[in-house]
Amino acid sequence: MFMRILYGFFILSLVCCSREVRAGKGDIPLSLSFFNNGTSLPGTGFAGIWNRSVHPGVQAGYFHTYKKWPNSSFFQTAKLGYFYHRFAQQAVQLYTEAGYEYRFKFRLSAALTAGAGYLHAFPAIPVFRQENGTYVAKANWGRPQAMFSTALTLGYDLEPCLKLPVKPFIQYQFWMQTPFVKDYVPLLPNTAFHIGIQYTIKRQKDRQHEN
Repeated sequence: MFMRILYGFFILSLVCCSREVRAGKGDIPLSLSFFNNGTSLPGTGFAGIWNRSVHPGVQAGYFHTYKKWPNSSFFQTAKLGYFYHRFAQQAVQLYTEAGYEYRFKFRLSAALTAGAGYLHAFPAIPVFRQENGTYVAKANWGRPQAMFSTALTLGYDLEPCLKLPVKPFIQYQFWMQTPFVKDYVPLLPNTAFHIGIQYTIKRQKDRQHEN
């Protein structure tokens, strides 16, 4: 029941965002990041943010701004990601976030986000079952799970310098995976450190106005 409610919330969020895009309201900010993921609580690893073991991942995202003020904005994201954790799991992430961004002087910005979504995890090692006294490899179709996320992002706007709507960023993300192992690890904590870039596709009307 909980998973159905979560899926419904996520689909509704995507529908709301896509309607805004089709209507031509606002620009279309897209992002791409590469990250290192670790099964740990915040504050662990090198400098409290980076896990010494490398578990690589990649993520693409879309941002929609609902409200914009002179120095801040309220927005929603839709993100698709993948990561590989050796000897443990590999997983596909599909989730949405609500966020607040504040823009400081000198083109620096900070954003705080929180969200939830769907995660499909595949064991990274073979799984066997006992059959007629012998062990037989099981089909690896993975398992559906839920994820909850919060993140802090720091970005720097390069558009005034490059004349392109580009913003490189770093992000520290803490997220929970559930249920990882129902019997004894219902919630698995994860931290991820992202390095990425955001590019904004301008509206055709804006481009004509600039020309």
